[in-house]
Amino acid sequence: LPSVRWLFLILLTYRLPTSLTDNVKFLKAVEFGMSKSTTALLSPTLILPLGIIVPIIGAKIWHGHPLRQFMTAYKVRVTLVPILDILMLLAIKESHNISKGLFWLTVVLSTGLQAIVNSLQFNAQMTFFASRVDPAIGGSYMTCLNTAANLGGTWPSSVVMYLVGSLTVPPTCHPDSGTAGGEICVGGRDAYMPLQLGLSVLGCVWIFFMGSRVRALADLPDEDWRTHPDDEDESKDIEADSSKPR
Repeated sequence: LPSVRWLFLILLTYRLPTSLTDNVKFLKAVEFGMSKSTTALLSPTLILPLGIIVPIIGAKIWHGHPLRQFMTAYKVRVTLVPILDILMLLAIKESHNISKGLFWLTVVLSTGLQAIVNSLQFNAQMTFFASRVDPAIGGSYMTCLNTAANLGGTWPSSVVMYLVGSLTVPPTCHPDSGTAGGEICVGGRDAYMPLQLGLSVLGCVWIFFMGSRVRALADLPDEDWRTHPDDEDESKDIEADSSKPR
C-alpha cells in the first residue's frame, strides 16, 4: 500500500535528527562530571511521572489528531530540546563556577522537555497505528508498524555513536612538572555540540520535506489503509468459477 510505504519512510528517518539527544546526552553529562546516581534519580522523579501525565493531557489537547500532536512535539524536539541540552552540558561542565540552582534548572528543563516530547510522539504514534490498522489483520498490521518504528529508533544510535567517536579529537596530555603532580591536557575537540547543531538543521530539513507528507497521511481515508483480503479472495473465487468447464 502506498500509504504504508510512506509511513515506513517516516518511521525509519525521523529519529536520526534526535538520536544524539536520545543516546549520547547523558553519557556526555557523566563525562562532564554529573554523577551516575544523579542521572538515575531523574528517571523515577521526573521522566516516569511525565510519561504518565503527558499522554493524558495530550489526548485532551489534540483529541482525534494524533499526527498533528506528533508534528508539534517533533518541531520542539529538533529545535528547543537541543538548545536546552547544550545549556545543560555547559552547566555541568562549569558546575563549580555556577550556582546549584542554575545547575538544577538546566538539568530539569532539558530532561523534562525531552521526556514530554518523547511521550507525546510515542502516544501519537500508537494512537495513529491503532486507528488505521486493517481489522482483518489487526495483530499482524500492528506488529509490522511497530517493527518499523523500533527499527527507526535503533539504527540512528549506531550512526550517531560512530560519528561522535570519529569526529571527537581527544586532548593531548603530559605530566605536570609542578609540585601538584597530575597531568596537563591541552587541545582536543568535542564533537557533541557541532554535531547537535548539524542534526538540528537536518531535523528542520526533514520537517520541510516530510511535514506535508505527514499531513497528507493524516487526511487519508480509512480505505487507503485497508488491504482488502476479502476482495482478493472473492476475485480468486470468480476466476476459479470462470475456469471450470461448462
